[in-house]
Amino acid sequence: MLLKGLVLSLISSTAWCVLFHVPVRTIAGCGLAGMIGWMVYSLLTWLGADVLVSTLASATVVSLLSQVLSILLRVPSTNFSVAGIIPLVPGSLAYRSMLAFVNNEYVNGISLATQTLMVAGAIAFGLIFGISALTIWKGARHAYKRAQ
Repeated sequence: MLLKGLVLSLISSTAWCVLFHVPVRTIAGCGLAGMIGWMVYSLLTWLGADVLVSTLASATVVSLLSQVLSILLRVPSTNFSVAGIIPLVPGSLAYRSMLAFVNNEYVNGISLATQTLMVAGAIAFGLIFGISALTIWKGARHAYKRAQ
């Protein structure tokens, strides 16, 4: 099951890149970011972590990986971070919440919509946390070198 998820996350991230005309030399990195993000998410949920914690950790890993890939390939990190979070987007939760509202199941719809918003918030916070951690590390490294 893990291998199937890895292959599908690689395909979905790569397809997003092709659909939105990402530079060809970055497509492999974008697919790798999506696959690694999904692998972190799958492993953490398999180990028993909550969905929100797994999503936060995988979005942070995708953010850090996208920063590294952007330095290596000299392109904006947005190419990698957006493609990397595509497999993490809670589309089925959003669909089920809207379906519950259409079927007049308002309590279930509100519950599912709240879960959807919390997962989306975990993705956003993970991306911001990864960027902030790398920026702080760069600043601390620069200050340490200057102090010597």
